[in-house]
Amino acid sequence: MLSSILCHMLLVLAQPPVSSDSGWTQWVPVASAAVALLALLVALSNRNTSRRALALSMQQEERRAARLDVTLADSASWRRSGASRWVGIKILAVNPTDRDAAIVGAELHIAYTLPTGHAMTVKVGHRTTGDDFPGDVTALDLPVRLESNGAVAGWLTFELPAGLFPHGAGIQRYDAVLQDSRGIAVTVSASVLREVEHDQTSDDQAADETSGRSR
Repeated sequence: MLSSILCHMLLVLAQPPVSSDSGWTQWVPVASAAVALLALLVALSNRNTSRRALALSMQQEERRAARLDVTLADSASWRRSGASRWVGIKILAVNPTDRDAAIVGAELHIAYTLPTGHAMTVKVGHRTTGDDFPGDVTALDLPVRLESNGAVAGWLTFELPAGLFPHGAGIQRYDAVLQDSRGIAVTVSASVLREVEHDQTSDDQAADETSGRSR
């Protein structure tokens, strides 16, 4: 709109006065200034357009770049009588890019200290089979697909066999390390685990009592 007005002014200013030649020479600087102003406005408009195009291009490129966002939703531990202890890490994994991906692996890195004060780390792989899990725990089967701009939630489950830690070791932290198909590794940490009552002996006794009453 402003450019149209300036163009109209330029046409008016460019018309020579009919009364004398000296009037025309007086209008020449004004017309030149109007042309310069119009050129400046056009240049500013083009620069703003270029900036918007560049910002849009950068946003699109960022969405295409590989990225994986993982948050900790819950953490728990349970053990059936006479069996290994299990650790569950519930995660929400988000793929905020325009390219499909997959979570292909997961490990639990457990940081602990020895009675001597030395810091150690043990690594345990994700397992989906073993002793029955608590009712609210459903293990993720890896690999699991992550669609573009999609998300997946579930439990990563790890078995901690007896004798995994030396006597007197103090556990400091549980780190779940996820690996995706694009080579990205993401870590979520838990320092405290929710203890789940899940005793095999109690379950067997309840089943026997129910069976006895039915007979």
